[in-house]
Amino acid sequence: MTGYCEIVSLDSLEEGHGIGTKLVEAVHQVAVENACERLWLITTNDNLNALGFYQKRGFELVAVHRGAMEESRRVKPKIPEIGHNGIPIRDEIEMEIVL
Repeated sequence: MTGYCEIVSLDSLEEGHGIGTKLVEAVHQVAVENACERLWLITTNDNLNALGFYQKRGFELVAVHRGAMEESRRVKPKIPEIGHNGIPIRDEIEMEIVL
């Protein structure tokens, strides 16, 4: 069986203790065991911590979906305009590990 495995959410209450890394490793293992071709996720352009975190764990940037947050706000109007570090939230960034 081939397919894709998506990380939908990874939230940490305490950063820097390795919990996020262990979670990503566990998902990676499950994806391999299930013969997935790809482990992927989407984050927003303002989430610099996530961009660094995932790249350090082998994920590569594969696409920028420019303006995607406009569509997301139509479904979820409470999504803020401004995000981390005062950066406007506009785009979705797709990242992956090819398995």
